[in-house]
Amino acid sequence: MKSLTRLLKWCLGIFLCAWVGQYLLALVIPNLVMEILYQLGGAERDYNTLFVSPRPDATMRQVVRPSPDLLYASCIFNLEQGPLLIEAPVPERYWSMQFYQMNTDNFAGITNQHDESYRVGTVVKVLLIGPDKNSADYSGEVIQSPTQRGIMLLRASGIGDDSNARAALEKSNCSPA
Repeated sequence: MKSLTRLLKWCLGIFLCAWVGQYLLALVIPNLVMEILYQLGGAERDYNTLFVSPRPDATMRQVVRPSPDLLYASCIFNLEQGPLLIEAPVPERYWSMQFYQMNTDNFAGITNQHDESYRVGTVVKVLLIGPDKNSADYSGEVIQSPTQRGIMLLRASGIGDDSNARAALEKSNCSPA
């Protein structure tokens, strides 16, 4: 009986460590991944500028498992110096602008699909502000980031003739307001 109690305590201890460990990993890993991506991206190009990636292939890993059907552009942002103005023409086929904070949470997004199909053929102009700003102090389309640093990702359909989608990404801009 004593050995059974000892075994149960041992199993309970292992279970408890595994249960607590999974939560610690879930909190640490996303932040670590974004920090590495942020630092590597910042070493390759300036923060608060838009970078249009070449068409993805099997060797591309700036985006985890990129879709070969999508074209990508990104802006690694740091809002410590102030808001950013992001301008992007919206092509007819699939297009999205997604904002990620440093724990990989997507905190805002704009698309040209479903209820936002009215955006096709327009230029989206977004003012991205930091968590310490008051959105009521600004006009137009304002997105407030919950963190000072993060990544904005533009995606557009690259299926078939991708010239319109590529042109839209290349005409897009991310710069201090």
